[in-house]
Amino acid sequence: MRAIAIHESSPSGILTEIELPLPVPGEYEVLVELRATSVHSADMKPGMNVAGIVVDIGRAVKRFKPGDEVFGLKSAVQSSCYAEYILAREDELALKPPGLSFQAAGVLPAAGLAAWQALASARVSSRDRVLVHNGAGGTGSFTVQLAKLRGATVIATISSDAELDVVWGLGADQAMNSGGGEQDFAAILGQSIDVVIDNAGGAILGRSFAVLAPGGRLISTAQPPDPAQATQQGIHAAYITAAADPFQLSELARLTAGRKLKPLIGSSFPFSEEGLHSAHALALSGQVQGVIAITIKE
Repeated sequence: MRAIAIHESSPSGILTEIELPLPVPGEYEVLVELRATSVHSADMKPGMNVAGIVVDIGRAVKRFKPGDEVFGLKSAVQSSCYAEYILAREDELALKPPGLSFQAAGVLPAAGLAAWQALASARVSSRDRVLVHNGAGGTGSFTVQLAKLRGATVIATISSDAELDVVWGLGADQAMNSGGGEQDFAAILGQSIDVVIDNAGGAILGRSFAVLAPGGRLISTAQPPDPAQATQQGIHAAYITAAADPFQLSELARLTAGRKLKPLIGSSFPFSEEGLHSAHALALSGQVQGVIAITIKE
């Protein structure tokens, strides 16, 4: 089978097309013929997003059979999803609804699960004012929509005015351009925020403590918040990375198929050395909205 190997000698990786033998599923594994995957800054190196058709299963697999259309999230410590066929554990996958394209399913897992799990960790409800950093990004775009589905008031930061219409289209109640210091979100918002979902890290994460009301919650998908500062302010702070969850994957698929959740696909590239190199370079530039789709097979 055809695969793209990633060598870690440069920030975006050196990509080389190789031939590999077709993998054989273990006892609890599923062999998937990939139709699509995706790239964004959080999951660029591993290539963890799966969308395709089951072609073989291990003897202990109960939930899937050959011919099933599935999608999911592979563990980062496993092999890349930049291949025509991949192995995934049964508990890393969910059935793809018939009305959902493989491309849409391929951008859902890492970004969608990170957003879902961040909001769950923060216990977001309709009473909350939620600040979402990088609201037009991969994880941020899902976070804005899922927070609105929970009934929260959502404020999104963006990196350019070109993203204003994007986050308003996703349902944000307020947006502010924090790119290049154009708008100081901390000065504007004061201590009026119940929950911050940080998808940016760095200085933006550090300044986020200033906007939280007493007892607020700060969840970052980018890097761990400062525990000393959290303790000093009485803030619940945590860092999460997306983890595979079949129920949550199924719920994301249901919401997407029902048009209540819209995957934001920033760009799409073919499955090739050149296509993946361009996708990685775009992800590293920080100039992409949503998630970058990779089409492996039409």
